[in-house]
Amino acid sequence: MNRLLLTLLLLSSTIFASPNIVVSIKPIHSIVSSITQGVSQPKLLLKDNQSAHHFHLKPSQLLMIEKADLIIAIHPQMEQGLNKILKNIDTDKKLYAYQSKQIHDEEHDHDTENYHIWLDINQMQQFSVRLAKKLIAIDPVNKHSYENNLKNLNTALNQLQRNTLQQLSTYKHRDVAGYSNALAHFVSSNRLNQSLSVTTRHEERLSVYKAIKAKNTIKNKQIKCLLSTSDVPNSRINTLTEGLSINAAKIDIIGFDINPGPQHYSKLINRITDKVGQCLQ
Repeated sequence: MNRLLLTLLLLSSTIFASPNIVVSIKPIHSIVSSITQGVSQPKLLLKDNQSAHHFHLKPSQLLMIEKADLIIAIHPQMEQGLNKILKNIDTDKKLYAYQSKQIHDEEHDHDTENYHIWLDINQMQQFSVRLAKKLIAIDPVNKHSYENNLKNLNTALNQLQRNTLQQLSTYKHRDVAGYSNALAHFVSSNRLNQSLSVTTRHEERLSVYKAIKAKNTIKNKQIKCLLSTSDVPNSRINTLTEGLSINAAKIDIIGFDINPGPQHYSKLINRITDKVGQCLQ
């Protein structure tokens, strides 16, 4: 094979190669996988039961990021282990699922932000539209595939939302308590009411003052369900529920034991819906 032909073949493979995509956590990876079906398989950065908030990148993970054409995360303040490295990556090579409502992001009080937006199906639909546009911009050759996948995903998410609302409709507008605001997006998007957040963040420790205040609120409002993420120690939940007639549900909001891929997201939402429904009974 002559040098000219070899060069043309190499250039051709480079031009039409599908984008190398790296995604931070499983639920977002699932949405991305749905949009890229038939084109490429995005790589998942956090595969183990690593905290999405606090983790240290391994050399293999750093290499994944270095080789990526596009890095997708919730927000640097969510995946704080990515904060420093994301700052040094060009804007064109990264996409955040969480969009700030304020103009100047650096002026945010990040403690008041709720980054767990994958628990709201509608917000994932909005993100998937932005994702498809981003992918088409960097890979116009596969525009038709991205648009078709987006249409199919939107149909599936609409059905998932209808099923979830129907399953929880019996408990519409019912008060629930949350250890933190982690499940607030799920609660509000399904027409429930989180009338109490014991702490700001689910990794936050429980003070005596907050415990007493929360128990009084639960008792006075006759709240029957306390939701927390699976990483909250049982001892803290027991402190809040002791002596009260209230159910408690610890929920894995990432779906660590669900296989990654396009079906992960619907399985996660269905599992959460079941657990919340049981808690509200």
